[in-house]
Amino acid sequence: FVAVVIGLGIAMFMSSTDSLSFSTDAFGNFEASGAKWTGVMLLGFFLFFDSFTSQFQSRMFQRHAHLSMVELMFATSAYSTVLSAITLVHTHELSAALEFVYQHSEIHLHFFMFSICSTIGQLFIYYTIKNFGAVVFTLIMTTRILLSIALSVVLYGHQVTGMGFLGLCLVMAAVLYRIKRKAEGTQLIKWQGMDDDKGPELVQEWHEHADM
Repeated sequence: FVAVVIGLGIAMFMSSTDSLSFSTDAFGNFEASGAKWTGVMLLGFFLFFDSFTSQFQSRMFQRHAHLSMVELMFATSAYSTVLSAITLVHTHELSAALEFVYQHSEIHLHFFMFSICSTIGQLFIYYTIKNFGAVVFTLIMTTRILLSIALSVVLYGHQVTGMGFLGLCLVMAAVLYRIKRKAEGTQLIKWQGMDDDKGPELVQEWHEHADM
């Protein structure tokens, strides 16, 4: 329920502030119907896998107590590196990318700073998922996006309609409601009648998946 309300609020905000129609690209050029629905399909895949990733990582931390954040980050980065390399080879862009990096040596500092910031950010993400669960991480990310939008509106003077403000209020109300339920749930669950080791794990998994 909370996820549906958050999605509805974001959709209301985006539809009220975006002046582009559904059949145009980011530059306002008309797109074919196939390209339009391809974008919708890719967006759906992104939302699905983005929601799946944090839930799967939370389950891995629960099932494998010895798994460290560094090990998970290394496995994720290695998979991303292999996938990016395959994509560059398939699109014949690997040589062009390497040539660009060779010709513009100043980009090395940007690579280094980006890697440092990305590593620190990933460690915070894994720490939150490991110690507080995927639902809390989702709430933090949603709140961050909401604050970024509000700050952008204030700093750059973007025009937001009444429907846009209503969408933001829906998102904020859903986040606050989920925080309230999370706080109440931590006081109600006492693991009574569950003497085995799997009891807390099963209830935690149910709480993470069903209570969202």
